[in-house]
Amino acid sequence: MAELFVLLLYINGSVREHMGYWEDPNTGSWTELGISGCLAMKRTLKRQGWKDLPSGQTRFSCEKRSVELKTDSDGNIVIAKVL
Repeated sequence: MAELFVLLLYINGSVREHMGYWEDPNTGSWTELGISGCLAMKRTLKRQGWKDLPSGQTRFSCEKRSVELKTDSDGNIVIAKVL
């Protein structure tokens, strides 16, 4: 278990998608997103046309959350579960 800043997609109040790591194009390695990376990704999504609904039914949020980690088939550390 670890605490990470993660980008969460909420749909109808439930977490449907999450992102806590990204592939660094300079090194090709997986890097923790962190708060600055999370906010940058959220801005990128908005520039590409994503809009949070005023009703709150769908929204992206950057949050520090406890997560369960695992290693994927490529040997990268990924989030298995948001707790």
